[in-house]
Amino acid sequence: MSRKTLTLSLRVASLLLVSLFHYIAFTQEDDSEPRLPHIFVAGDSTAAPGDGTDRMGWATPFAEFFDETKVVVENKARGGRSSRTFITEGHWGRLLLEVDPGDVVIIQFGHNDSGAVNREPEGSTRPLRARGSIPGLGDESVEIDNAVTGKHEVVYTYGHYMRKMVADVRSKGATPVFLSLTSRNLWKDGRLERGSGQYGYWTYRLAKELDVPFIDITNPVVDFYEPLGTKEALDKYFPKDYVHTGPEGAMINAETVVAGLKGLRPSPVDGWLSAKGEEVEADPLSWLTLPITADGEKPTVFLIGDSTVRNGRGDGSNGQWGWGAFLDRHFDDTEINVVNRAVGGLSSRTFFTGPYWARVKTMMKPGDFLIMQFGHNDDIALNDAKRARGTIKGVGEETEEIDNMLTGKHEVVHTYGWYLRQYIETAKEAGVTPLVCSLVPRKKWTEDGKIRRSPDSYAGWAKQVAEEEGVGFIDLNSIVADKYDALGKKAVDPLFGDAHTHTSLEGAILNAECVAEGLRALESNPLEEFMTVNIGYGKPVTFSFGEEAVEGAIQVSPDDVYDAESGYGFDLGIEPDSDEGVFYFSVSAMDGNYRLTMEFGDDEEASENTVKVESRRLLLEKVETKAGEFVTRSVIANTRDSNLIPPEKFAPGGTEVVLNDREIGKLHWDDKLTIEFNGTNPKVRSLKIEKVDVPTVYLIGDSTVTDQPYEPAASWGQMLPRFLRDEIAVSNHAESGETMKSFITGLRLAKVLEAMKEGDYLFVQFTHNDQKKQWPQTYVEADSTYKAYLNVLIEEARLRGATPVLVTSMERRIFDKKGKIKSSLGDYPKAMREVAKKAKVTLIDLQPMSVKLYEALGEEDSPKAFSNDGKDITHHNNYGAYELAKCVIEQVSKSKLPLAELIVDDFAGFDPASPDDVDTFDMAASPFSSDIAPLGN
Repeated sequence: MSRKTLTLSLRVASLLLVSLFHYIAFTQEDDSEPRLPHIFVAGDSTAAPGDGTDRMGWATPFAEFFDETKVVVENKARGGRSSRTFITEGHWGRLLLEVDPGDVVIIQFGHNDSGAVNREPEGSTRPLRARGSIPGLGDESVEIDNAVTGKHEVVYTYGHYMRKMVADVRSKGATPVFLSLTSRNLWKDGRLERGSGQYGYWTYRLAKELDVPFIDITNPVVDFYEPLGTKEALDKYFPKDYVHTGPEGAMINAETVVAGLKGLRPSPVDGWLSAKGEEVEADPLSWLTLPITADGEKPTVFLIGDSTVRNGRGDGSNGQWGWGAFLDRHFDDTEINVVNRAVGGLSSRTFFTGPYWARVKTMMKPGDFLIMQFGHNDDIALNDAKRARGTIKGVGEETEEIDNMLTGKHEVVHTYGWYLRQYIETAKEAGVTPLVCSLVPRKKWTEDGKIRRSPDSYAGWAKQVAEEEGVGFIDLNSIVADKYDALGKKAVDPLFGDAHTHTSLEGAILNAECVAEGLRALESNPLEEFMTVNIGYGKPVTFSFGEEAVEGAIQVSPDDVYDAESGYGFDLGIEPDSDEGVFYFSVSAMDGNYRLTMEFGDDEEASENTVKVESRRLLLEKVETKAGEFVTRSVIANTRDSNLIPPEKFAPGGTEVVLNDREIGKLHWDDKLTIEFNGTNPKVRSLKIEKVDVPTVYLIGDSTVTDQPYEPAASWGQMLPRFLRDEIAVSNHAESGETMKSFITGLRLAKVLEAMKEGDYLFVQFTHNDQKKQWPQTYVEADSTYKAYLNVLIEEARLRGATPVLVTSMERRIFDKKGKIKSSLGDYPKAMREVAKKAKVTLIDLQPMSVKLYEALGEEDSPKAFSNDGKDITHHNNYGAYELAKCVIEQVSKSKLPLAELIVDDFAGFDPASPDDVDTFDMAASPFSSDIAPLGN
């Protein structure tokens, strides 16, 4: 027999022996008792066994709370491990091998994740460990040659490792559970530390993201320890050091974990508890996954209230959200925490008498803030076997003694106002600033089509208490009701996730905006310094750019780069003092019109200033100042995003305008107002921005009207605002490649119509793309469907009290042999004229004016009015767009439109047959350009 044959025979024999062993093991397992479910603990030394005397982790006594005949508790925690090293050293892999479907895996890491990723900083005396994870929950990673193992390693974030554990547990059919960190015996200003760094908060965030049960053990344990008052009083719980518990401390932590597990809905440990475990009272808060403070070093805004502030577990179940879920958008999270501790189903009374207020009280510290909103559940029975949550109406000192049918306890019930006063007075005593909100209105309409308000009940009582106690009051009942009234029934319906009480996602976002608006409207807003700047909330915002601060203004430095957290800053990567001769400044803004009041000038230098907004929409040109001279100018800017008010349930429509690829991310569709300061040495000392209610000229059309984002292309629509006073806005919704059909199907018209109001204007210019037979989906025939669509647009404007204006399209630059413009627009201008006449609509007849303009320039100079050095015969450059805008303004000036009274004083009329000198025309060009032609031709 050859050596090869012998080797093969041995391998076969080995395989047979392995198969035999597997068979024996399998048959023996079948004959044995069924495997009990397991609870595994993955963690660090705060859970690990320790030495059992002066150092013991909580997972050691944890087993005493469970019936060993029903469940096996396996403590796999290992001292010194982080989420990273627990995985990379193989502990996690070995744990997983034992996990079966139906098991529970408790995961708790963070104490060691803050260590060095590879080496401690120079000069550190800490031992070499290389166990830290990258802070946070993102996708960042770093490659290292591990100083401990000597191996190459890719290190990830804390969130990455925790997500992996959850995915692995679920792949085995088991249930993961997250814990916040155990407390440490660290005191500061008489208060015990509540969590090490941000790891507890990050774990909470992951639990929400991954829908994992989360048990906050940090705060309940600190609530137990803190009344003891000193570090020395806790030494018996921490006999070795300030991190690791002894047996008594381990038992406190273990019991808290058990209480949290019992309080989950459903509880993953039902039926597994020992007699000792059954005695533990379930934590009524754990199932709610209530948020905890992100950073204990920062001030915190605590929210308390009912389901209209936080619904259920705060996860949008059944499409219902509370406004507290979105209030953090209005605060700079680098400066302040927002913690929403509201609980659905509670009244001002039951939030106070239950465990909810007790926990908030202990979490609050001096310098924090408390925003409260109650009332929805106060108008109900004082005593019954179902809720027993009502309060006595009013704000007085009346009381009623009851034997609570729900709790079985004797109770003294007070008025609604009394409970609000308790929150306010307790907050003040703790050095916390309280603010009171009236309750948000329900979706209930009066006979005259207005939302029902409650000035004579809970909303009025909340205001009375706030005034008597001298605290800030946000009349949310009125602010939100005003918004609903303005929107109307159809638009308000989708803002609710049920019949009339609980808001949908969009409704909650709106209500959060109203809270922010109410804060900003306070005569003295205690949270002003922490709120992100958003110019849509009523109060004017002033920015100061000079070295000398402007009184009451936000001082802006060159280092202030725009981000959503601050809500303002220099933008688009161009510094204000660069050699570009231009800079951009952006401010977070909601849809609307804003007056920009700018002070130009410099103490030492002359300046020339041209101002554009969003995608190069011209507002001012060549405002000049001498050295030491300052001038003020005021203009109106319009901004918008692509969001739409959602349609009614089951109704057709959408929630966003359908943007083409070239529009995505552009300045005229984002959530900020961007201002371009351009010119020869632009100098602006201050900028005041205030939201205003002025008439709006809505422009709809194609590429020859739109705000072209890049040089050299331009349109008359983006030049139009320069010729109008600061009493009217221009909102340019035109877009390259659009037709009347696509403008409607892409929900662009819907965006215009939802904002349009009485006194506005709708300028309509479509032809260039509508006439294309080669575009069969959007082609319209001149004498029939083209006219029909124009009439639809006219009537939609008139239904809203707006004035429609039709604009014939300018010609393409096509000269015949005689040097005359040859028409490429067919019968479409004629059809528009006929519609305008029949419908009695003002007509801006731009077609013949464009012919005069091109022919006046002639074949040699007319290309200088067009994009791409004249190679483009349809789309214009700054000069051509400017001249066409003058054509439009000239015809407006001769019309009977009230708009004619709002033309700027320096417009002296315009004859396209005598255009401005193309060779001397000078406009400050924007710094971004593209040689890609606009859509359409």
